[in-house]
Amino acid sequence: MVMMHVVVAGAGGIGGAIAGEVALAGGEVSVVDSWSDHVEAIRADGLRLVGPAPGDERTTRLPAWHTSESQQVAPIDVLVLAAKAFDNQWLAPLLAPRLADGATVISAQNGVNEPLLAELLGSERVVGAVVLFAAEIIGPGLVRLDWHPTIQIGELDGSPTDRLDRVASELGPGIGVVISGNIWGAIWAKLVMNCMSNPLNAVLGGRARDCREQAGPRRVSLACGSEAVAVGRARGHSIEPVSGIDAERIFVGGAGGPGAADLAADWEATAAELGEIKGSMPTDIERGRKTEIDSFSGFISQEGKRLGIHTPANESVYRMVLAIESGARSPGPQNLEELLRVLD
Repeated sequence: MVMMHVVVAGAGGIGGAIAGEVALAGGEVSVVDSWSDHVEAIRADGLRLVGPAPGDERTTRLPAWHTSESQQVAPIDVLVLAAKAFDNQWLAPLLAPRLADGATVISAQNGVNEPLLAELLGSERVVGAVVLFAAEIIGPGLVRLDWHPTIQIGELDGSPTDRLDRVASELGPGIGVVISGNIWGAIWAKLVMNCMSNPLNAVLGGRARDCREQAGPRRVSLACGSEAVAVGRARGHSIEPVSGIDAERIFVGGAGGPGAADLAADWEATAAELGEIKGSMPTDIERGRKTEIDSFSGFISQEGKRLGIHTPANESVYRMVLAIESGARSPGPQNLEELLRVLD
């Protein structure tokens, strides 16, 4: 089989981990990124991966291009978009001329990006995907992995296809690839989980696990999850479990219905899986960067309005994050009381 050219656009934590692991396994991989120092470091010294095992550091050489040099990228067989979701609006059209006939496009990003990518690049090219690991960029040319990279992919109509097998074969030697017949359910489960943690962490500060371990934040977290499940169900999705918890339990118990106490205990028990990470959104706020709140709580709020579903918890978190971004509000535990009032 002819080797496919994989291009990862956005070589930060997730994108850098995918590109590095696939390249180390012998794949033909290039990266495209907008951070000049990162691109130059990869060109000079290679892409370095640290972890997931203690003391584990590996380096791979691969072509690296700045986004301003996109016209020099060789024809793309598999495009993995791993930049911030809000960059798709300009990044996808930028790389569209480089897509080969029959190219496959994958979003390794937060949120629900497939409809926009289908509109920009053609629905026949887009495969659904969910990232099942964590990684971060810790310096130019340097990426730290918290877990071995694994992604889930699937056709948006749920059908089994040869191209899923081809993409899995191409990426599989380097990263784990799971083929799903319910990729929308997996995408939505990841969105529910993100709405239950990432934006709330940005509002309250602290660690990601605090929203599961502490009673007040946990109540808001579960309410956000219940609303997100309600919106996903209204869209017709059969939502996969969220951190091992059935979505129906989150829908009912998160709204204070039967099983609420057991759900709270089970959600608290999942906190250990988060370790000491903060999450991407609190980090973005600390560094003065634009967040992906429109892809999380903002998206649930917007879809809820479209579908006639009340989403007060997500709406409140959304507005708070926007206020923090603008400098009108500060993150911290002082925001919790206002969020809890919305639920009463």
